[in-house]
Amino acid sequence: MTPISTPKQPVRTERIAVPGGRKPLLRLHVDAGHPTTLLAFLIEALPDKSRTTVKQLLHDRFIAIGTEPTTQFDAPLQPGDTVNIHPAPLPKTLTHKQIEILYQDEYLLVIHKEAGLPTVASGEEKDKTALRLLSEHLKSFNPLAKVYHINRLDKDCAGFVVFAKSADLQRELSDHWQNYVRQQLFVTVLEGAPRESEGILMPPAPEEKKGKGKDSGAKKSRATRSTPRSEEDQAAGRAEWHVISEGNGRTLLSISLLAGRNNRLRRQLSALRLPIVGDWRNGSPEKDLGRVALEGTRLSFVHPVTKKLLDFRQPIPPLFRKLLKSTAPRPRAAKSPAARSKKN
Repeated sequence: MTPISTPKQPVRTERIAVPGGRKPLLRLHVDAGHPTTLLAFLIEALPDKSRTTVKQLLHDRFIAIGTEPTTQFDAPLQPGDTVNIHPAPLPKTLTHKQIEILYQDEYLLVIHKEAGLPTVASGEEKDKTALRLLSEHLKSFNPLAKVYHINRLDKDCAGFVVFAKSADLQRELSDHWQNYVRQQLFVTVLEGAPRESEGILMPPAPEEKKGKGKDSGAKKSRATRSTPRSEEDQAAGRAEWHVISEGNGRTLLSISLLAGRNNRLRRQLSALRLPIVGDWRNGSPEKDLGRVALEGTRLSFVHPVTKKLLDFRQPIPPLFRKLLKSTAPRPRAAKSPAARSKKN
């Protein structure tokens, strides 16, 4: 009696349009009964392609298991996995001392930025920015790739920065950030100590643009007149804080942003006469730290496309605890007119 063979279960596929891709991404779903190693699965899922072509796709970094690129032909698979065949080669790991890519898929990219690197171009630095470095890295594999920043951190601070791979997605996240974000945590070291152990920071007053010319105070052009701010803009900067520890006239503080994508903590804390250590422009006597003692330690938000929760965490920098053990430098006394006149 001839045994009855069970027909193979076809591989479920999806074609997904991706930013910067002329062709769609092909997503293959691994189900029970499919081969449990990558090459064997691909050969079965792509009957119109030769074994040599499939191996070349692997070699050239077109293949990812989930969001992780792989060139390993015997990579294990489990039911529930997804195998993605991208329209362009996937970038290799970016090697840079001030940037670590923590997450990347066809829609978003999340990095941890060290102090010393600006997020985007400013009047002082236009070439060496996180945005520029990431753009050049992606374009080296796919000339059509683009990247747009969602939030930003000051050059002398560190933490998490989110980038979108399309202008539409940037607009969606920027305009509706509060619908997606779940938690934004920062730690900082202050010069001095707050009176209470916890409290709320209120949004800072809006900055007024400075006019030009002698009559700038009397006359305002349409471009410099203040415009009504949205509710989210008005709430941006509201945050709750609590003291972690104190020492030598300094305070280690944890801060949770309650609204807004970009923190305004330096300005808010300076207004309370509690400047951040290293922020000498806002009153800290510490000028030789080489950075501002402010760092993002957690960013949690819902992916706008996949709806998955993305959660990134960073421990408190050891430097911050050391700052509680060191004494803040005293401001140098100004020389008297008599002392200056002796030099002359």
